[in-house]
Amino acid sequence: MASEPSPKKSKSRAPNRRGGKIRISSKKPTQVDEHVGKRLRLRRNLLGLSQDELARRLGLTSQLIQKYEAGETRISASRLYSIATQLAVPITWFFDELQDKKRLSVESKQTSEEQDWSELVTKRESRQLLELYFGITDERLRRKVMEVAQLLKATDTE
Repeated sequence: MASEPSPKKSKSRAPNRRGGKIRISSKKPTQVDEHVGKRLRLRRNLLGLSQDELARRLGLTSQLIQKYEAGETRISASRLYSIATQLAVPITWFFDELQDKKRLSVESKQTSEEQDWSELVTKRESRQLLELYFGITDERLRRKVMEVAQLLKATDTE
């Protein structure tokens, strides 16, 4: 008695609206995917866009934008092209600083004080602080603010 060949397991879910199957990538996101997600978050924040607004412009859900930014979901080439168009940057922008990060991780480990600046700028608090600081028109007063911040940091480490 010959055994029947087992059918190939499909990595697809239920049919989508067009009647085709939705393909699920079996590959997990990589360091590159995480870097692209961080760059997406950086550019979106620099433009002052919310995840909801960007999702609306792209015809996606804000949850998907959140997953892209966290590096949990890979961004396809066509989707990255659409995102780049909406954010007014070339696709290559999402890969900037990628080689620098790889070189740094090989050459030496970064200390906690050598934070990744692109990640720091994505924080709302950082952007707000920069806007307030540069909103002070008197240069002398800005220097005083800097001195106060340095004193606060020095007392915090004691």
